[in-house]
Amino acid sequence: MTTYGTATASTIELRDGRRLAFAEYGEPAGAPVLFMHGFTASRITRHPDDRLTESLGVRLITLDRPGCGASDVKSGRMLLDVAGDVQQLAGALGVARFAVLGHSAGGPYALACARGLPDRVAAVGVACGFAPMDRPGATDGMRPDMARGMPALRRMPWLARLFASSLPRQFKRDPEKAFETQFGAGLPDSDRRELARPEVHEIILQAAVEGTRGGAGGLAREMQLISAPWGFDPQAIETPALLWYGAEDPLAPPQMGRYLAGALPNARLTVYDGEGHMVYVTHWEEILTQLREAAQL
Repeated sequence: MTTYGTATASTIELRDGRRLAFAEYGEPAGAPVLFMHGFTASRITRHPDDRLTESLGVRLITLDRPGCGASDVKSGRMLLDVAGDVQQLAGALGVARFAVLGHSAGGPYALACARGLPDRVAAVGVACGFAPMDRPGATDGMRPDMARGMPALRRMPWLARLFASSLPRQFKRDPEKAFETQFGAGLPDSDRRELARPEVHEIILQAAVEGTRGGAGGLAREMQLISAPWGFDPQAIETPALLWYGAEDPLAPPQMGRYLAGALPNARLTVYDGEGHMVYVTHWEEILTQLREAAQL
C-alpha cells in the first residue's frame, strides 16, 4: 500500500503483470459498487462525504484505469478491456456480483463492464456520461471546443497525444489553473456552486493531480477511446441501466442520455432541470439508492 499525500492506493497484480490501483470507501460489508472516474481523474473521485456513502450501506470501490493515477499503462487497450481488469479486481476482493457507476468519461467504461460481465454486473449507472461519438448529432449541445475536438480525434487519433502532452505538467504546477483551463469554460451556475464548496473543490483537484501523474500516454489513450467507436453495441446490454443527466451540462449534454435511454434495452433516464455536470455530487444519495435497488444488492 502506497500513500500519496492524502491519496491512498491499494494495488493488485493482474495476470499480465500490470499493477492495478484501487481504493475503498463507505461500508466494508455493504453492497459493492465500482465507480469509474472521468477524464483527468482517478480513484480519489467520489462524493466528498464518505459517511454518507457508509450510511447508505455501500462499499464503494474506485479504481485507476491503465495509465491513470497509480495503475500501469496497457498498450493498445480498448474499452472492453476494462471488463477483464474489473473481473480480476472483483475476484481479488471476493466480490461476486456488484453494480458499476460511471461519471463523465467513465460512463462508457461502466457500460463496457456491463457488456463484458453480464453475469457479474447486477446494474449499471451512468451519471453525465458520454454516449458514442460515431453517430449523427453526437456533439449537439457540447461546448464548442469539445464539439470540434471529438470529430477531429476520431479522424486523426494521433492528435490525442498532442492535446494530452502538457496536461501532467500543468496539473502538477498549478492544479487550479489547469482545471479551469480544461473544464471551466461554459459551466453552468449549478456546477460553479458545487466546485466552490471547499470539500468538493479539494477532492476534484486532488483526483486530477493524482490522475495525471502517470504521464500523457494514458490520458491520450483515454481521449482516443472516448472519441472512437466503442467496439460494442449498447443495444446488446440487457443489464438494468440507470441514467442521470443535467439539463444544462455543456460537457455531456442530455441528448447523450436520451440516446442511451433509447439504445439500452432496460434503461431509465432522469434529467435534472437547472443542473450541469456535477449531478453525481448533488444527487449522490439518490443515485446510490436507486442503483442498489436496481441491482438488488
